[in-house]
Amino acid sequence: MTTAAPTFSWNKDDWASLTDMADGFDEYRPPHSTALAGQAIVVDAIYDDTDEAVVITHSFTDSAVEWSFATDDSRQNGDGDTYELFEMQSGLYYLHYRRNSADHPVVVSAAIDTTAGLVTGAIGELGIEPDPHLARQRWFRGSIRGGAARHGAAMHQRTEELIGRRVRYAYSSDDVYDHIYLNSNLFTWLCLGGAELGVGDTDACTYWKLRENTYLFSWLEKNVGVEGMVLIDLNAHRTVGIQFGLDQQSGELVNITMGSHAHEFGRAGGVDEVRPGPAVS
Repeated sequence: MTTAAPTFSWNKDDWASLTDMADGFDEYRPPHSTALAGQAIVVDAIYDDTDEAVVITHSFTDSAVEWSFATDDSRQNGDGDTYELFEMQSGLYYLHYRRNSADHPVVVSAAIDTTAGLVTGAIGELGIEPDPHLARQRWFRGSIRGGAARHGAAMHQRTEELIGRRVRYAYSSDDVYDHIYLNSNLFTWLCLGGAELGVGDTDACTYWKLRENTYLFSWLEKNVGVEGMVLIDLNAHRTVGIQFGLDQQSGELVNITMGSHAHEFGRAGGVDEVRPGPAVS
């Protein structure tokens, strides 16, 4: 059965509000975990944009996290921020929290692999001039002190394994989206059910490989100004992630965690794969 889509508009004010769109996205979200409560995880990391070394510390209780990001020149820290944690595979976690002490909206989202001893994530920010409505990211990645990975010897790597694949994600009994992964920088999304029915766009994105058929995928929307990030487990056909942005109509902050069930379609061939071979005389 197909559902007739409304007339498409590029005007973001004609789209469903971000608040309305995000309502109910927690229906298929995995359960929260407190598995890291009582632990302190110290990561020797780099900021991916500059290769600057940063030591990242997270100390967890059942309900709050104490954190610090320290470089040679600066230190940022916070105490008692509420966090959400999800265990998607044994020893593989997705962490999300807001830095409530910041003077503008700031969140941290990360994949933590305590088995491999690796962490990759990003600091997401809103309210920064000259485009305060657009989300920005700063990626970090590194190895856990005392973990299985030696410092500097192993980190999560960018991947092209999703390119050419199309996956349908059901976030709730109403909300369904397709992702088509185009190349190393772009993907297309399309809403097939829910408040954004018929809306789609092509946006900038980033891919990291965490484990076999398991990825950390993130995008920045240019029209509404959203940071999205999901941990995709195509072994279990499940995801968990976030959407972080300013509602384009009310200006209110939207900061949600969400989950989905995934259905993968056949993969399209890469550029070299679909080029015809030399003519046979």
